[in-house]
Amino acid sequence: FFPLCAETGISADTTPLSTITVKSCRMGDCDEPADPRKLYCSKHSGPRRCERDGCKKGAQGRTRYCIAHGGGRRCQVLGCVKGARDGQFCALHGGGKRCQVEFCQKLAVGKGSKCTAHGGGRRCEHEQCSKSAQSRSDFCVRHGGGRKCKQDNCCRAAQGKAGMCSAH
Repeated sequence: FFPLCAETGISADTTPLSTITVKSCRMGDCDEPADPRKLYCSKHSGPRRCERDGCKKGAQGRTRYCIAHGGGRRCQVLGCVKGARDGQFCALHGGGKRCQVEFCQKLAVGKGSKCTAHGGGRRCEHEQCSKSAQSRSDFCVRHGGGRKCKQDNCCRAAQGKAGMCSAH
């Protein structure tokens, strides 16, 4: 029980401030207090990271994890655990922006309104090639873009999370 303040009538903690220990930011000459569960203050800690071991992606919303590890909003369909694309549903259950070409149900990519099959997204920069550019490169798979198979001496395109081509 804490005594009441005479002016406000609110109870006051009388613990001396000198007994409370606050971690300081570990950045050089910074004297700011460190954020809870972090080594640095809010100015030096940068964006919040996913707390799953080995993951370097950013945590989503008020959660402690990235989308891949369960953070952010989830699809509202019962039993679905995928990340929501538009706040309520995943891509499979109708969430996200759709291609504007008639009868196409694929997701639109980038800032445009079409899927990659109908010309949306970044295009390969090789002369006379109209395919979509892969990953962070400026070229399609045929012209050297995308991830390569992890097998030694294989230069085919990798598929899925395993990082191997269809032959391996």
